[in-house]
Amino acid sequence: MQKQLIIIAAGFLLSYPAAILSNSYYVSSNTFEDKIQKNIGEKNPQNIFNNADIKYKNNDYQSAIVEYSKILNNNPKNKHALFRRALSKSKIKDYEGAISDYSKVIEIDKTYYLAFYNRGYVKEEIKDYYGAISDYNKAIYLKKDYENAYINRAYAKSDIGDLSGAISDFTTVIDLNSKNSYAFYGRGYIQSKLEDHYAAISDFTKAIKIDQKDYLAYAARGYSKGEINDYEGSLDDYSKAISINPNLEYAYFNRGLINYNNDKYKEACTDWIKASELGYENAHKKADNCKNSDNFKASVKNLLESK
Repeated sequence: MQKQLIIIAAGFLLSYPAAILSNSYYVSSNTFEDKIQKNIGEKNPQNIFNNADIKYKNNDYQSAIVEYSKILNNNPKNKHALFRRALSKSKIKDYEGAISDYSKVIEIDKTYYLAFYNRGYVKEEIKDYYGAISDYNKAIYLKKDYENAYINRAYAKSDIGDLSGAISDFTTVIDLNSKNSYAFYGRGYIQSKLEDHYAAISDFTKAIKIDQKDYLAYAARGYSKGEINDYEGSLDDYSKAISINPNLEYAYFNRGLINYNNDKYKEACTDWIKASELGYENAHKKADNCKNSDNFKASVKNLLESK
């Protein structure tokens, strides 16, 4: 469920990770089993739910939808079955169906903050950012310390251009939990959009201290270091990101740009060819130029032969 937002500035690319979808649910008042048993008319209704959950966990979302629907055919107001069916629908990109199911959950239980939260996530997927923000607002109202809701709301605010609001939400999460690497990464991302690259580098560094395998933070810090002309630092960060995730295609592309701008043409071509091989569209033309050296720098005329 990786959603990427890519910005282009001075030839570099930066991305942020996906909005976070909650796969959990909560049970209030009566027990979970009581809710399932009510009006289902099956000898062993818990088995239906268990089977549906197994199919969901095995990524067989279509079959999971069928199983959850069996429960709902007998008890249309089973909010847990509705919630899980909505999750399954979102996984197969049936966003309208997911929104419909989450809305039914909310009609049944207006305190179900996870339903507001996940409906907000789905609205982001269809680019209804204002609707998403409204749902995140309600989730936060119901659960004041809901870190993921602040994070997702921050990205939705970024999508509508409310960068100061996004920074405020990320900062709230950091105040709630100083070990939340996603919040530092997110605030750094917004700082980079505002071209405050020193502040961005500081936040990306904090994210990396919390999670030393955060390849997105290394790549993002590499971007900001490139913007302040710290090319060696930028190359180091992109290389670290690639060492953690060898398939991070835009990191190869960006590292190639830095190498090229520093007259390291062979290294640039090697990176662009790799990015192109990984399917990165922006790299295809540059990779072709490397392979057809008549259209490129004299320094790389014999690049492929010299490998």
